[in-house]
Amino acid sequence: QNEYYGTISIGTPGQDFTVIFDTGSSNLWVPSVYCASPACSNHNRFNPADSSTFIGTNDTLEITYGTGSMTGVLGYDIVTVADINVIDQIFGLSETEPGDFFYYTPFDGILGLAFPSISSAGATPVFDNMMMEHLVARDLFSVYLSK
Repeated sequence: QNEYYGTISIGTPGQDFTVIFDTGSSNLWVPSVYCASPACSNHNRFNPADSSTFIGTNDTLEITYGTGSMTGVLGYDIVTVADINVIDQIFGLSETEPGDFFYYTPFDGILGLAFPSISSAGATPVFDNMMMEHLVARDLFSVYLSK
């Protein structure tokens, strides 16, 4: 099984995260300073106080994957992927990442590329916002896999 990940930034100024690009899920989430789980301790954590463009919500997020899970809160901020700035992107700030699966991963969080219909908490996926904000020329994406 291969995992493909890369760097994105969230906020103003940007805070960098390594995320897995997941075609099987739709949510974007990263560890946050609110998280005390061991899995957050050895990864980059988003600090909303350090972003001048962050907008918090009281909405919660809970996602269970085949291998791990997370809970957290939702917020909005600028998300930059491959030099594309997505304005007002909703994303999860993890508060718990139970167990040890995410502790051992080389990535901080997950950027879901699947359809909005399977998104937790009704969050709009990053690529859907790119399309709605007319940031891409065509409504499709491709991935270049290097060796």
